[in-house]
Amino acid sequence: MAFIRNLLHPAGIIGTVLAILIPFFIYLAPHIGLKDFLAFGDMRFTFPLFFIQFIGGLLLFISLFKDAASWIKTQLPAKTFLILIGIFALAVTIFAATNIEARHRVQSDESIFLSVAQNFYNSHTSGTCNQGIFEDGSLNCLQDTHTFKTKGLSFLYFLGMPLFGSDLHWIFNFHLVLLFFTILIFFFALNAWLKSPLFAAIAAFLLALQPTLLFQFRAMSVEPLYVFLLALALLVWKWALDRNTLKHWILFALLLAFFAQTRQETVFCFLAFIVLSLPKILDKKDAKAPAFFFTLSLFSVPILFTISYFQGYGFQGGEYKAHGHFIENISRNWEVMTRPLGADGLLANPFLSYFTYLAAIGLCIFLFIVIRDFSQKKYGKSIPVFLFLVLYHIQAYAIFENVSGDFTIEINQRYVLVLFPLMAFLAAIPLYYLVYFLFHKRFSAQLQFIAAVVFAVLLSANTFRYHESFKKNIMYNRNHLTSEQVEIHKWLSTLPGAKNALFVYARPYHFVGYGYSSVHYDHIRSMTDSELEKLLEKYNGEVYYLRGLDCWDSKTYHAKAVEHRIPTTCDIFEKENKLTPIYQSSVLNSYRLNVSKIEKRKRFHPEDFIASLTLNNEGENGMVVRTETKEAAAQEPWMLRVTLNESKELLNVPLGASKIQYDTLRSADSLIPGYNRFRAVVSNAVSGDTLYNETFDQFFDNGGKTVSLVSIPVFGTRQDWGQLQKNLSVEGNPLTIDGNVYSEGFGTHASSIIQFKLEKGYSHFAAAVGLDDEAICSDGFKFRVLGDGVLLYESPLVAPLQVFSLMVPIQQVKILSLESDRAGSMDCDHVNIVFPTLTLAL
Repeated sequence: MAFIRNLLHPAGIIGTVLAILIPFFIYLAPHIGLKDFLAFGDMRFTFPLFFIQFIGGLLLFISLFKDAASWIKTQLPAKTFLILIGIFALAVTIFAATNIEARHRVQSDESIFLSVAQNFYNSHTSGTCNQGIFEDGSLNCLQDTHTFKTKGLSFLYFLGMPLFGSDLHWIFNFHLVLLFFTILIFFFALNAWLKSPLFAAIAAFLLALQPTLLFQFRAMSVEPLYVFLLALALLVWKWALDRNTLKHWILFALLLAFFAQTRQETVFCFLAFIVLSLPKILDKKDAKAPAFFFTLSLFSVPILFTISYFQGYGFQGGEYKAHGHFIENISRNWEVMTRPLGADGLLANPFLSYFTYLAAIGLCIFLFIVIRDFSQKKYGKSIPVFLFLVLYHIQAYAIFENVSGDFTIEINQRYVLVLFPLMAFLAAIPLYYLVYFLFHKRFSAQLQFIAAVVFAVLLSANTFRYHESFKKNIMYNRNHLTSEQVEIHKWLSTLPGAKNALFVYARPYHFVGYGYSSVHYDHIRSMTDSELEKLLEKYNGEVYYLRGLDCWDSKTYHAKAVEHRIPTTCDIFEKENKLTPIYQSSVLNSYRLNVSKIEKRKRFHPEDFIASLTLNNEGENGMVVRTETKEAAAQEPWMLRVTLNESKELLNVPLGASKIQYDTLRSADSLIPGYNRFRAVVSNAVSGDTLYNETFDQFFDNGGKTVSLVSIPVFGTRQDWGQLQKNLSVEGNPLTIDGNVYSEGFGTHASSIIQFKLEKGYSHFAAAVGLDDEAICSDGFKFRVLGDGVLLYESPLVAPLQVFSLMVPIQQVKILSLESDRAGSMDCDHVNIVFPTLTLAL
């Protein structure tokens, strides 16, 4: 081809070879023992390259400002369209600001962007500050970690920090501004390319009114920046093609390279822009092509470092293969994106079905036009657009063939923003042709404007009518980590001097991103006693321990996701340190967010003093406590206290040395029929430290008048998941409700039925019911007791962390049925029926 020969000159060859060698060497580096070089470059080269890129692009734009102004004037539609798109963009922005809560929706990703921004601002390095201390307004990062997240968004935050401050809550308003300009620029870009303000307006309306996009623009996710930069890139590309000068192509290369800093897969988009630009940049032997290639390659180095460093990194997949899911994901995602309204009238997902259907119809029409033009050898219009879209969306294939491209995993639904500009373009096709075929004889500019107004009103009304869905945050409203962060910030808003405190948390970068000092549990555990004392003194005792999602279990709740839980670390931390609880909140009625003040490191540990402590029922001797202590026990004033049913004190004596037996209860006078709970506590009489705190459950049959239901065979059972367990949860763990462990009962899964054939006559059935603590994502259940098919009792909705006690008359009942009904989803409805007791009829 003639234009390829225009590359064959010294500057062309050198620039092109360098542009190829840069990504090739970076890709090769980890395979030739240079991964440490990538690690260093990823940390140290990213910021200076970004800064040079920004200053260079700014200076170039200033030098081309007059040309930009004159070119834009030639691309503008009629003023009526300008006013319409301006009013529309403003209305959508106001709607988003007033109907969608500003909050994180992809918590860890967004916190990483914030933490990297803090590192940019304070140390000019690009790692995630995983643990950091703020002193005199500056960040001392204690632990820098590499992140596979892109860093372009973080650099934009860095640029705003000198103006708006390092408390990055202002970013939510920044994203609103970004939404407004995204709508405008997307419209201008399409109009510049297609010379059809009606088509451009319809596409802009469709794009801007999708719930997923609006939700993401009210978060701190990177996908909104992706959409904005794509629109801007399309506009600047058209400008560069029209002017075709060295400066224009270098400016476009700088923008395109920064566009790649939004998502790792975005580098695949380069091929579409490069291929369709070749006829222009190689129209003669000059520096345009090599300068464009080299600039694009050089300033893509940050994302290339990240991609290469994390080659083979299996972030998601779980028990599934990481790749090879394209057809499966497309099928699943179609179902998700076309799901009707829920029974409550809210959107079932943050997608509007009509948009998906219109895009599918538009794709069929567009392919028909492409095939027609190709068969007629008309290569000037639809064929280049088709080629661009195919090459550009190699990126989309890279996303959707990956296991994380499955929208049934709600956290992945934001990835659809990569497709939304294309879908808006395709969905506009049938609407545009509808107007054209209805009014083609009178397809005047005035009629097109009227049609645009009608579409703006109708499409806006359709989206705005779901305002309740927006207000109830239907996108990721069941995401535990983001909801936990909302609860944390609610608490922080009530804490005076929070910026001068230290927070100990599983994910410290969540705090560091907002300018709070934070370290991991292991950092505190690694300190000596004297170091911890000095730390507590430094912060005037304002050192807070937070136990959240990561501390409650070790289970991942979606088979395709990989998550890391550390409950053991948290349990050990709590045993090692004296904590004073100061705040507790339920997160989505699923688990507790506990906040405690760290008082000091515990000096005493049970294993150092107590060899054994048992409590047994020995008939005539009553309840007997036996203790065996170690020699060290005599050196401290330990007291042993035993209580019955959390109220009656049975024993309060000094903990004796060596082996001692205490007879705590010699008669049944204080016992209640059924289950009784004894608690043994060993505490220090001087310091108040608790060394030992355990419970012992005993069943008192009251002379044969009371029977444990656990002792009666199950007559019949059915449940939605798993198998009925006796004295264990449905997953085989100790029966635990709201942190309290119960020795006997049944573990089932709602909805369920458990039936018992009662051979004797009983007067009452008593029990307590609740969700096991292993079930942190349940939306609740109702419990019923039936006698011979007749309803005797129904509980209110039982949410996680709640326990309902019941006493139900069951005179003359032969078949006792215990039933549970799930409130909605069957996820995690692990029902415990504990201490079930029958009382014989007199």
